[in-house]
Amino acid sequence: MKAKDILIATALILTLTSLLNGCALLPKEAPEATQSAAPKINIEKVVETARAAQKSINLAFKAERENGQVTVTVTLNNPENKLVTSVQSWLSFDPSRLYGKEIKTGDSAFSLIAPYDNTFDNENGLVMLGRANPDPLTDKTIKVAEVVFDIKGEGATMIDVYDYKDDLSGHTSANSVIEGKPYNILKRPNSPALIIEK
Repeated sequence: MKAKDILIATALILTLTSLLNGCALLPKEAPEATQSAAPKINIEKVVETARAAQKSINLAFKAERENGQVTVTVTLNNPENKLVTSVQSWLSFDPSRLYGKEIKTGDSAFSLIAPYDNTFDNENGLVMLGRANPDPLTDKTIKVAEVVFDIKGEGATMIDVYDYKDDLSGHTSANSVIEGKPYNILKRPNSPALIIEK
């Protein structure tokens, strides 16, 4: 046998020995010790967190027309009294038919304004509405804001929810913090969200 073949055979034997040693069973006590070191899962807590994170909140809109203006009241319906810490409700509208004039938050259940929100983009037809509260809100009906538009022409027009996503990456959500993590608990809104009749 050549020296080269002997070296290759030795390397193979060493490799196989290492592999077999790594696959060897631990002593009988070791698996039990390993199992006791793993964290125990609290099933009740997992179920409670999942239930709290389920989407059960709806966005609701009510329109009132008067003197060439329409006021849209935006509310959250919270039938299960879940903890709501913030809401983002961007709306789209036809800028040839409506002109965003004012966002009223004096009666809002939320006391804080989200940065860069609570304004209009009348050129592109967007209402950027974002509110929050230091303490979670749990009422069955939670008033977000009133949005006032000037009506620019006759006939029906629509207001819709803008960029809803199931997670927190969109621009329309109702948010809750559960076990230290934020969740969107808003159901997918209907489209169109609101039809304003002539």
